[in-house]
Amino acid sequence: MKVLLTIVTIFFFSSCAHKNLQKNQLKLDNHPVGTLQYWNWVKEYNLETKISTRPNDETNEYLKLWKSIYSLESKDNYFKTKIAPENFEHVFRYAVLTMPREYKIRINKHLKAIYLVRDLGVSSLAIQLKDFELENTAQFIVFMDIDVLNQKINDWFKWREMTAFKNNPEYELSPYLSHENSVIDTIHYSLFQLYGILLNWNPLYYPTKSSDLLSKFPSYKLLNESWKLENDIVVTKFSDISDDLNYLRYYSKKDQLFDIKDMLDFYENLEKTNYPNLYSFSSSSKDFVESIANYLYTTKLNHPFTIDIKKNNKIIQTHESCWQQLRCLSKKKVIEEILKENAID
Repeated sequence: MKVLLTIVTIFFFSSCAHKNLQKNQLKLDNHPVGTLQYWNWVKEYNLETKISTRPNDETNEYLKLWKSIYSLESKDNYFKTKIAPENFEHVFRYAVLTMPREYKIRINKHLKAIYLVRDLGVSSLAIQLKDFELENTAQFIVFMDIDVLNQKINDWFKWREMTAFKNNPEYELSPYLSHENSVIDTIHYSLFQLYGILLNWNPLYYPTKSSDLLSKFPSYKLLNESWKLENDIVVTKFSDISDDLNYLRYYSKKDQLFDIKDMLDFYENLEKTNYPNLYSFSSSSKDFVESIANYLYTTKLNHPFTIDIKKNNKIIQTHESCWQQLRCLSKKKVIEEILKENAID
């Protein structure tokens, strides 16, 4: 009887959860904040004027629906800086001010607002606004997590990697993405990721619907650099790498399948590919975004990119940026073509 009661209870709560999810999805789909019309009041000034830490009640409700449906929540083990959250907006504005002008203009062209918020657990959430007459509006609102970005760049990269790996007291990941190692660098990297997301939504460069994925796959040059269609599923082009790489999951709070020691094998496998880092292997869309962001950050801002793996405080493996290596040469050329096509006159 107890077993039956337990099954009935589980079924009841599962059914309620499913109904709540459907209800929230319907609310999200019909929410006015997700429409282009809602943002008609925005003046097309520079990017700095679109930054805010105070979304209105409707926008907060809209974000809450996104977080509920897609299980977005604060993560653990941030490498916190001394910058207070309430002062982060000033740092963010300075980072935007010091971004290369051409990329600020490119990003600004597609944004209605950037909200600095908390408890997303990811760097950015970019949402394309809907319009009844346009299939792709190319207009977005963006939420960026203060706590995630308020980490120095080397710490931020390590934190992101450690959302996919468990600690191992013998081993340590030591990334080196900046001589200064500042929060400004982290924001710059994240803004380049944002630019990659905007390009990822452009149907010229990446399929925005499943029918295009199947019918136009060969036309997506950057996608074809690292991925292929196999039984109508997008899979990596590289067959001589470990199958375990397919089980990497980032931004997990628990239940990571691998620990830092496994990075040794994973990064060795990565050297056989044209992925700039492990995160880019986790899906074709993440690869698109991360490849553009990593390329821009290292080449346009002239930053280093080195991953050291240590055992008992001794470096036993080092990996450098792939953009100066033969393995990423073809991919680099395609990225440069895309950037040239989107240049600001």
